[in-house]
Amino acid sequence: MVFLTLICPGCQKSTVIDDDDEDSYCMHCGTRFDRQAVESASELDPVIGAALQMSGALGEPYEPADYSGEPWYQGLDGIESMLSEGDSEAAAEAVAKLLDENPESAEDIETCVRDRITGWVVDCIVDGEPYIGGIADIARVVEEYGEDSGPNILVASMFYALTQTPEIMRVPEDAGVMAESLFNLLMEYPQVEPDIREQLEMCTDFMHVSGLMIDAADAMGGDDQVIEDVRQWIYRLQDFVRLFGDAIYDAAEVGDERLDRLTEVWTENDISTIGCNVSDIADRYLDEEIDDDGARSEVKAVLDDYLSITE
Repeated sequence: MVFLTLICPGCQKSTVIDDDDEDSYCMHCGTRFDRQAVESASELDPVIGAALQMSGALGEPYEPADYSGEPWYQGLDGIESMLSEGDSEAAAEAVAKLLDENPESAEDIETCVRDRITGWVVDCIVDGEPYIGGIADIARVVEEYGEDSGPNILVASMFYALTQTPEIMRVPEDAGVMAESLFNLLMEYPQVEPDIREQLEMCTDFMHVSGLMIDAADAMGGDDQVIEDVRQWIYRLQDFVRLFGDAIYDAAEVGDERLDRLTEVWTENDISTIGCNVSDIADRYLDEEIDDDGARSEVKAVLDDYLSITE
C-alpha cells in the first residue's frame, strides 16, 4: 500500500489517496479522480501516511512493528509521559542513552521512537488536548530516513500530517486543539531547521490551514459562544505567525547567497538558527505579557542576531 497526494481539481485542497484503490475520491469534497489525475499524484511522506493511519483517517489501521521483545525496548517506557509532563529533555536523554548503548539496533530504535511519538501526538489531539511540544528535542538525536536528511524532517512531517487530517476534528473545539498543535510544531521547527526560508514557507501554510479550521468549526454549528471562542483563539495564533512570517520575510531580503552561507554555517555547527527564543516569545505573546509591537521587536532582534553570524 502506497499513499499518494495531489491537489483536488474540485475543492483545490491537498488530498490523499491509496494507490491500491481502483476508484479514488477527494477526502474533502468527494470529487472522483480520473486516471490522469492519479498518475500525476506524488508519493506521500511515510511519516504522514503513518499519522493518517494512526488517526483512523485513511487506509487500514496502522500497525507499528512490534519491538516489545527487544532488550532495549523497556528503555523507551515513560517517554510519552515525559513529553506529556513537558520534560522533553529527559525524553531525549533516554533516547540518546539507548542509541549509545545499542548501536547495532540504532535503526530499529529510531523507527520505534518515530512510531511512538507519532502515535502520541495523534493521541493527544484525539483526546482533545493540544500537542504541547517536545518532538524537536528528540528529533535532534534521531536522524530520519538516513544520512541525507535530518531532524527537521520529523517535525515538518508531523506538521503536514496534521494539516492533511481534518477528520480528527469532531466538534468545534477540536479545531482550536488542532490549530494549537500545528502552532506548537511550527514554533519547534526553527530549533531544527537552519534555513529561515523553509520556516517562512511553513508560516504561510499555517495561515492557510488554520483558516480552513475556522471554516470547519463554523460549519459544525453548535454553541455560538464556543465557536466564537475557538475562532478568537485561532485568530490569536495567526496574529503571532503573521508577525513572525513578516519578520522572516524582511530578514530574507539579505539575499539567497547570504542565507545559503548562513544555513551552511549553522548546519556545520549542528545548531538551530533561532533555537527556543521564538517559542519563548510566542508563549509570552499568547499569555498577553507582550503586545504585537513587543513581539515584533523581539522576533526582529532574534533574526538580527542570526543575520550577524559570519562563521
